[in-house]
Amino acid sequence: MTVFAAMFIAGCNSDSTTKTTETSVPDSTTIVTDTSSQVMTTDTSTTATVKPNPALKGKKGKVSTVMMTQNKTAAMDKNAEGYYSNVEVLPAFPGGQGALDTYMSNNITYPADANDNGIEAVVTVNFAVDEMGKVSNPQIVGKKAGYGLEDEVIKAINKMPTWTPGVIKGQNVKTYYTLPVNFKLDN
Repeated sequence: MTVFAAMFIAGCNSDSTTKTTETSVPDSTTIVTDTSSQVMTTDTSTTATVKPNPALKGKKGKVSTVMMTQNKTAAMDKNAEGYYSNVEVLPAFPGGQGALDTYMSNNITYPADANDNGIEAVVTVNFAVDEMGKVSNPQIVGKKAGYGLEDEVIKAINKMPTWTPGVIKGQNVKTYYTLPVNFKLDN
């Protein structure tokens, strides 16, 4: 079966004072970031309802990811916080895509509510990878599936090890990384 992808964008600040900024991203999602590193997401789009599939109820669940691809023609501009959404060399999970899939499989539990209702979905998360490779501020983008899927993805991203950072002109840079996480039940 084809793995479908979805995306998510996050911001990152580390100042100890609280100041709020608001950024709009596609799919009517607004990301509100404050400088105390607390990031809140407001999805102003209509909530997508993932329909339960009774035929899949109770099946064993698996999790996989889709590697982000590079847009070689897009501009490499940074935002006000110094983060790039496009770089020459993408950030990388230690050990590559296979290691990332293993990490996600080992750190995400298919939620019982999703399993009990036969729910399959793609949850797209965007997070920041700083110039030292530290992962922060995971945000869900796009329509929400519910059933605990988004919570599991955020929990796994928050525990991630240090990545190899993104690079522009030989220099490590702060980068946004979008990771679609596919929740699938065995048929």
